[in-house]
Amino acid sequence: MAAVNEDRMQAVEQLQRDLAVTAETVEHPNGLCMVTASAKGQIRALHLHPALLQLGARAVGEIVTETVRLATNAAVQTSFNKMALALGDGMAIDVESIAGDSPFRSKWNPVVPPKSAAEAAPAERRPRAPIVEDPDEDAFFENPFGRR
Repeated sequence: MAAVNEDRMQAVEQLQRDLAVTAETVEHPNGLCMVTASAKGQIRALHLHPALLQLGARAVGEIVTETVRLATNAAVQTSFNKMALALGDGMAIDVESIAGDSPFRSKWNPVVPPKSAAEAAPAERRPRAPIVEDPDEDAFFENPFGRR
């Protein structure tokens, strides 16, 4: 019995060490910013594409903030995954009930485009499919299960 408790204590200590160094690197969907962040939100690396700086201070702030949030969410999710592996799914579910849902269970990565990108040209409309002049041909494709 003492050996089992010793193993569990070592597993918990290893988990604490792993969680202390857990960080994830995420690139913003527009490719203009990359952040490495810990589950606590500590920024460990920040890379800005030169084109991002041309969008203005507000866009830079929004994109950097959003990328930090995405990287932090990814690190938190990695922490939840490591905890579930080390302690079991039951314990992970208990922790989620206290701490709240993991990022994947809540609203994972809702990326809001910056205002400058939102004002881009509207999407082009697709041309409508040509109308089939032959009624027999249209009937054939209308019910594919009626074919012989």
